[in-house]
Amino acid sequence: MFKPIILNVKSVQVEELINELIDRVAGEVGIIIYSLGLNKEFTDDQLALELGIEINEIRKALFALYEIGLAEYRRVRDDETGWMEYYWRINYDKAIDILKRELEKTKKKLEEKLEQESGNIYYICPNMCIKVSYEEAMDLNFSCPKCGAMLEYLDSTKAIEMIKEEIKRIDEILKKLQVS
Repeated sequence: MFKPIILNVKSVQVEELINELIDRVAGEVGIIIYSLGLNKEFTDDQLALELGIEINEIRKALFALYEIGLAEYRRVRDDETGWMEYYWRINYDKAIDILKRELEKTKKKLEEKLEQESGNIYYICPNMCIKVSYEEAMDLNFSCPKCGAMLEYLDSTKAIEMIKEEIKRIDEILKKLQVS
């Protein structure tokens, strides 16, 4: 499942953004692996032994990095055991392109959310059970189906402004990444 990258800092260094992306997809173990600067192939077993981290955690992080394109692997069958051995490599040279792609994805999702928020009127349960469109609220007689409370009009102005600000920040970062 895609988790949007929400940026909390106005002026951010590229390395910080890459680390934030890695943290979101591969966690702390992913950041550790990426920060090692490994230029040669390695196995998950080697890494687990060197770092003292459970091999399952290493594998989970490596496959998460693989999913976004920051890692690649080749499989080789061990003749003695018959098991598949994975030889990993980190794609440091693709990091900025991957970051740009992920920022573009986030921007697109935010633009879709902005269109949705701007184009609809919403009602919300005061107990935070549900958020529904005006049409759905009418169908429910403006009553929450979970707790029975009366649904209240939701002013989306702040949410819309926050989304616009986030899109603007992403545009600024993408512009800086084009220059570098």
